[in-house]
Amino acid sequence: MTSSSIPSHVPAHLVRDFDFADMRGGTDVYAHFASLHDEPDVFYTPCHGGHWVATRYADMEAILTDNIAFSSHHQTVPPMPITLTLIEWDGALHADARKVLSPFFSPKSVSNLEQVARDLTISLIDGFHSRGECDFVKEFALKMPIIIVMSLMGLPDEDTPYLMQISEDIVRSTDPEVQAAAFQRVFDYIAHNVMPKRRATPGNDIFSAILDARIDGGRPFTDEEIISFGAVLIAAGLDTVASTLGFLTKFLAENPDHRRALVDDPGLINDALEEMMRRFHIANIARVVAHDMEYKGLTFKAGDRILIPTSAAGIDPHRYEDPFTVDFARGDKKTLQFGRGPHQCIGSFLARTELRVFLQEWLKRIPEFSIKPSAVPIAVPGKANCLRYLPIVWPV
Repeated sequence: MTSSSIPSHVPAHLVRDFDFADMRGGTDVYAHFASLHDEPDVFYTPCHGGHWVATRYADMEAILTDNIAFSSHHQTVPPMPITLTLIEWDGALHADARKVLSPFFSPKSVSNLEQVARDLTISLIDGFHSRGECDFVKEFALKMPIIIVMSLMGLPDEDTPYLMQISEDIVRSTDPEVQAAAFQRVFDYIAHNVMPKRRATPGNDIFSAILDARIDGGRPFTDEEIISFGAVLIAAGLDTVASTLGFLTKFLAENPDHRRALVDDPGLINDALEEMMRRFHIANIARVVAHDMEYKGLTFKAGDRILIPTSAAGIDPHRYEDPFTVDFARGDKKTLQFGRGPHQCIGSFLARTELRVFLQEWLKRIPEFSIKPSAVPIAVPGKANCLRYLPIVWPV
């Protein structure tokens, strides 16, 4: 934990020692975030250089939606070592960059990827099915989503393990030195392995579209922006889907009644997926106060950072009745899983497709599974909560 002095505009009674990435001996990620619901709507912590923390779904939604008062210039706590193209741009520049990606994530384009996701899911399962056990994280969750993104970006399959480790270091680490080193590796990869080939022989992939695009009044992307753009997409390939896969699978392994309901009636999968994503929000993101302002009687100063722990939003008792209970028939499943406002995740339709395909194909092949006896899954909080270890077994 890093600390800073408390700014003079922060009331002393609203200071808490809360580190979103440190459970301090706890083992339940969502109990860690549920503790926020005993705190004020917004409080201040000196951790990670000092920042505000929103604790209620309503405030998180309001802050994410208002991109004028709350900038995306830094989307993480602590800030990434560089400004990330697209996700940390605001206004027209962000909208221009988003237009470049939109065709690749449209329902039509995603429908073409659905069979890729299905074939990949089946292939990965077939690789370990006969063993009757696997470490779900290493053998499935970390592989399936990034391979899909590799396909979108037109990158060679043999580079997947290298880029997978880079994505891990960018998304999972809270060590700025580890993140900076990972960014440098992916920058070098894109600069030397990708851009020269795309310039020489353009294709129908995302990188070719970026190289051909015009933004900000008609200028092309700079090399630095293209490299950052690619780094964001590669990291995103591992982020939400891989983490969500882990928590969904752990839940189904530990809750046979829910699992068997989906096996008996696959038609429930869409509703079940929305409810499980509601229960297991993943991202803990940030915004920056754009100008001095008052918010709910508090003084925010330009440059103040605000943590938006959506992990707490999905289990907020002020928003949902009995929020810890997974109820596939729950009427209100609206979530902040993919954000809100102009920066809502552009890949949300693709992510839902990957998760739905996983549930369909996994439950056909492995309808009965559980946590390996005497093994202890390892879940950790972070910019994206994740399972580091999930050993599961099934009859063969």
